[in-house]
Amino acid sequence: MSIPTQTDMFGIVLGLMQDGQERSNYKVRDDVAALLGLTKEDLAEKTPAGNPVVQSRTGWSLSYLNRAKLVDRVSRGVYRVNDEGRRVHGLGLSGSDFYQELRRLIDERDPWNVGSDKGGKGASVPDGKPPVTTDATEKSPQEQIGDLAEEMNETLGNELLALIMDRAPDFFERVVVDLMEAMGYGRGRVTAHSNDGGIDGMVSTDELGFRPIYTQAKRYQADHKIGRPVVQSFVGALNGARNGVFITTSSFTQEAIDYALSYPNATLSLIDGRKLANLMIKYNLGVATESVVEIKRVDSDYFEDK
Repeated sequence: MSIPTQTDMFGIVLGLMQDGQERSNYKVRDDVAALLGLTKEDLAEKTPAGNPVVQSRTGWSLSYLNRAKLVDRVSRGVYRVNDEGRRVHGLGLSGSDFYQELRRLIDERDPWNVGSDKGGKGASVPDGKPPVTTDATEKSPQEQIGDLAEEMNETLGNELLALIMDRAPDFFERVVVDLMEAMGYGRGRVTAHSNDGGIDGMVSTDELGFRPIYTQAKRYQADHKIGRPVVQSFVGALNGARNGVFITTSSFTQEAIDYALSYPNATLSLIDGRKLANLMIKYNLGVATESVVEIKRVDSDYFEDK
């Protein structure tokens, strides 16, 4: 049997998980291979980037199923089906029908889904054949590549936030300072917990430390919104300092955002979980380049008459 397309693999993985076992990415790969009777040649097949196709497609399936809240992440890289996953599997959908339902659930349930305004239309599926939609057929190859890059970064961002939530709180405080340094704001340090006064870190933007940026880092689940009173407490901890950055793995209420924008006595920057993940990716903090794809075009100058 040949390797199923990515579109088909979503439903296959969800079906496999119906037994309630906890499985790692590699266990899912092996169980899918055994279930489908894949050969050694199938398992050796690589994507254009050089990754095993089966591993790629089962891994993306777990990621999408988790974002749709059909499987739970019980520990790092280990997943288990939940009641909603059993319910959706019971609908009997397959192929593109199941994929469209999966995209709908992600748009509805993933608090960090930056593509929710698209309704899932035209999104490319990594290493697989996406369902044909009007949007997809009307897009140029360059646009589809852009959609795919956005989708992969969105998934990578979710993984970064999940890993941050797995670590101790002081690790996140270090992440915030490291990010400020990676962005070029200066040298930073995490404050001592016994005497931080509500400030978690400080970044010196000049050699003498005349223009410091103070940071606060709050780890919350994505559905926990930080309100205006918490931001006001941070302002109080600044004690007259002119620059503050409040970074969280969750998000802020509109009231908190409006307060920060209108506060007259300091420049306040609020960074939510999605922006945090995007900045980590942009400034290569906690991520590494897996592969680089070069896209060529005709060099018109070469064909000009000399």
